[in-house]
Amino acid sequence: MAIITDYQKCNCGAITLYFDNGASTSMYQDTFDKMDIDLSEANEIQMSYCCDHCVNHWRIDLCECGSGERVDECGCSSHRAMQRYGERLDTFSMIMSNFQMIMQ
Repeated sequence: MAIITDYQKCNCGAITLYFDNGASTSMYQDTFDKMDIDLSEANEIQMSYCCDHCVNHWRIDLCECGSGERVDECGCSSHRAMQRYGERLDTFSMIMSNFQMIMQ
């Protein structure tokens, strides 16, 4: 399991965790609170005013369709999250996939 090295809160209300494997995971604060994650060994980074959660709609509690809606509150037929906890995203492939969907 990857180790959390740093974390950062965003003005949008999300928190982003950075892992020793190069992955980062963002989520709403209430999602974080439910997960009971220990940040006592992690470094806090200065607050952000734009993160992948609020800007790109990527992360563990947002729908994989990219709408920015919570997984079970989205109107699409998917019930899967954009990312799993601690998973490193291939953001270039995600951008290309979203671009292809838009062009259809």
